[in-house]
Amino acid sequence: MRTLLILGVLVLGTLGSSTAQRPQDTPAGVPTPTSPRIQDPPADVPTYVIPRRPGPIEIDGRADDEAWNAADPIEFTFPWNDVTLEEPQTTIARLLYDDEALYVVFECVDPYLDSQVTERDGPVYEEDSVGLFLAPNPHDTSVYFGFEMNILGTLLDYVAYDGGEVRTPGESIRYEWRSEGVEIETTYEGTLNDHSDIDEGWVVEARIPFHNFRHYGARIPPQPGDLWHINLIRNAGYKGQFSLWSDTRAERPSFHHSAWFGIASFSFRVP
Repeated sequence: MRTLLILGVLVLGTLGSSTAQRPQDTPAGVPTPTSPRIQDPPADVPTYVIPRRPGPIEIDGRADDEAWNAADPIEFTFPWNDVTLEEPQTTIARLLYDDEALYVVFECVDPYLDSQVTERDGPVYEEDSVGLFLAPNPHDTSVYFGFEMNILGTLLDYVAYDGGEVRTPGESIRYEWRSEGVEIETTYEGTLNDHSDIDEGWVVEARIPFHNFRHYGARIPPQPGDLWHINLIRNAGYKGQFSLWSDTRAERPSFHHSAWFGIASFSFRVP
């Protein structure tokens, strides 16, 4: 069964009241540390070139738009799983940009589709979800933004302070921050929340306007050659695997280590 869910998020990018309370020591997107490290961390953080689009692309929750062919695939790694002994639940992501926004798509192989959170800023990190972390000021990775999305298209967004090599303190993640104008659409292949069968996977596609970062030291819109520090992550969900693009060097699953974000450069290239 294939379904399409559209979620358009038009909210104020202000620091208002949080809609959900969480323990101070459990930031959003930080998995419960249960799986020890299997792989050695790489020597350097990865790099990626974000191609420029001449205008907006259609956000339809699919990865078959011709525009995505201009973006190189980003393959996730599995620091805490031995994928030689278990089937990897792979994730491929791509990024594009134009003068108005950053675009991201995730393609997720997933045999057990699991997603029930529908409330904005709910705990999507406890189920099948992906995330994009952005530190737009090239000189300061201690401040970054998180956008986590589940199969239903539910968004959890926040701004984090005091990031570094160690895990960001829970009290430094401001869940009450809300982004403005984010668009999300998802599709999936399988039977959601029915684990009696084997599913195929899911796709999430999002458009994140650059004006959300206008007060945080970045040049808006980004110009060709500008550098941002970013990471892309996937939470384990039901019988899943924690994975990510840029290894955080953590001994157990943990994503909020902004000093180890990868480096993305905005390209001169126009498809």
